[in-house]
Amino acid sequence: MKRFLLMAALLALLSACSSKQEAGGAQGGGANASQPRGKHLAYEHSIAVDAAEDAVKPLMDKLVAACNAEAQQGCVLLEASLDTGREKQAHIRMRAKPEAVVRLSALATAGGTVARQETRAEDLARPIADSEKRLAMLRSYQKKLEELESRSANNADNLIKVSKELAGVQSELEQASGENARLLERVNLDVLSVAIYSQRSRSFWSPIARACDEFASNLSQGIASTVVGLAYIIPWTLILLALFFGGRKLWRRAKSKRA
Repeated sequence: MKRFLLMAALLALLSACSSKQEAGGAQGGGANASQPRGKHLAYEHSIAVDAAEDAVKPLMDKLVAACNAEAQQGCVLLEASLDTGREKQAHIRMRAKPEAVVRLSALATAGGTVARQETRAEDLARPIADSEKRLAMLRSYQKKLEELESRSANNADNLIKVSKELAGVQSELEQASGENARLLERVNLDVLSVAIYSQRSRSFWSPIARACDEFASNLSQGIASTVVGLAYIIPWTLILLALFFGGRKLWRRAKSKRA
């Protein structure tokens, strides 16, 4: 009987552990699954790639060329900079459709070691709703003014006033349409920022070669700092020596008077 109870308890324990493992696996799969994009979310992706020194510029050129090739996907190069100073680094900022951003991100991450990668989203639901509401109000007002204009054809004063108001509404309508288009563009097109630098991937001799190149300038800077230091030290040294010998002379004179 005791043996039967022991086996039943063991089976129950194994069943509970199996259930926990299945639940954990289901949760992990849900976390790794791709989530649908928000309706009114503006996404901005940023990637930092640590590449070899001689691969910084080629990787930048590849990304620029890839963006130009994705022109049908709305890819626009917003910024591209290259610094060939002490540490080679490049920065690229692009805007494109999500499908193109995925391909551009894969190209960037394949060019070196990914040091940082993040995605941020800004909720534009409220601004877009306000913009569409303003557009609807302006269009309704414009329609009423056009109807009033057609009825005021025989009254010159009213016609002038209505035409002036209609021109103002048309200007506001164009401005509101542009703002709404920009908001929708931010939702439909993602922004991708790629920073390429060479830090961990630089060669062993790079710091030594850089130090040799800067030896002359560092030497002149050190001599200049020494000269500046002497310019500050010499006057104070003379003053301290004068005080020392003056005090010593006065002390000897006072000592001789006591004797």
